[in-house]
Amino acid sequence: MIYRTIHILLLLMVMAVWVLLSACGPSDAEAPQPVATVPGLEETPPEQPTAEAPGYPAPEFVAPASPTLDADYPAPPTLAPTVDPYPGGLVWIIRPVGIQCEEGTLPGYGDLRQATSTLTAAGVTVANAEMMDLMVTASCGSPTSAHFRVQIASEDLQTALSMDWTQE
Repeated sequence: MIYRTIHILLLLMVMAVWVLLSACGPSDAEAPQPVATVPGLEETPPEQPTAEAPGYPAPEFVAPASPTLDADYPAPPTLAPTVDPYPGGLVWIIRPVGIQCEEGTLPGYGDLRQATSTLTAAGVTVANAEMMDLMVTASCGSPTSAHFRVQIASEDLQTALSMDWTQE
């Protein structure tokens, strides 16, 4: 019984090799022969059609028709011109929440809301505010990794710098 199984497996392997060799064998088709060219009679590629060439009409611009409004329909509102609230641009400033090994936070800066309120009370225009964590050294007296990050008007930068904030 085992010999019969071995013979069947060998027969299947031989057939598989035969199929692979016949599929990967040489082709009966002949390779194309190079065509000799005569000097001076080289074939030039056909010209590509352009927009000016016949068969390609020039595109016509058709302006969209303006919509007609019904007499009972109210006129659209006139929008007032917008004014840039920050004509000088915006800058980001940062400040640590506290100092390592010291209890609590820096005076006037308990949380993000208090930090922005302190800046606003000093006349600084706050546009955006967020908390962020920075990589800092782990040693007493160094700033904590938590920092306030506030975006302010660039005209107010000197005021913020005088309040111990740092420009990012």
